[in-house]
Amino acid sequence: MQTANFRLLKEAEKIVARRGAREASLVLIQGKYGIGKSELTERWASENGHVFIRSLRIWTPRTMLEDVATALGLSLRGSAKDVENRIKQHLTQTMQTLIFDEADYLADMKSAAKLETIRDISDTTGTMVFLIGMENFPAIVQRYEHIASRVARIVQLHPLGLADVQAACKAKTEVALTPALVEQIHRDSKGRMRHVLNAIANIELWAEANSWAEVDVAHVKGRSLCVDFNGHLAANRGV
Repeated sequence: MQTANFRLLKEAEKIVARRGAREASLVLIQGKYGIGKSELTERWASENGHVFIRSLRIWTPRTMLEDVATALGLSLRGSAKDVENRIKQHLTQTMQTLIFDEADYLADMKSAAKLETIRDISDTTGTMVFLIGMENFPAIVQRYEHIASRVARIVQLHPLGLADVQAACKAKTEVALTPALVEQIHRDSKGRMRHVLNAIANIELWAEANSWAEVDVAHVKGRSLCVDFNGHLAANRGV
């Protein structure tokens, strides 16, 4: 399922691949929580042979290098510099794109040591690096001019549009949903993929329990399709 956000990623990759400055190899991907950034970029990585790495809050520069090396299938022997050099040698040969999810953990207002290591790797190898973060992540990167100057593109991911929700419902559900119910899912979810998937799961459970062959707004009236991130129930009260 290729959403509008998926197409934005592909467009950014194509543009950065044709960049003039070799060192301008960083791409920042920003977006609100819950819109499916992780699922989208992990699937994109899998389909294109990229290396997907989920950043961790507890990382040090050394443990980050170890996780990158592990993702690339490389040995962890030796010092941190040995591991980094092994990564550089590998990427120079393969030019595999690296994708760091939860990139907000790579830098903060006090330090960008981990991001500086990534910058050094991309500078040396020329490999593209996509950094997936929250909406304020580019502002944090901008504080470090020597890193910000390597950013080739900033991509803003958006909540799903109605067409994307329609495609998700078609791809993910085994029970038929009426157009009116799909529109209700779009409204209640506010375009957040997590909410859409939760709504679909709830509807399928209700359909199975009640032997519904097709589900309309009336079937789920008064039921909560999903829970928003403030803990409030997004209930369909009918239209």
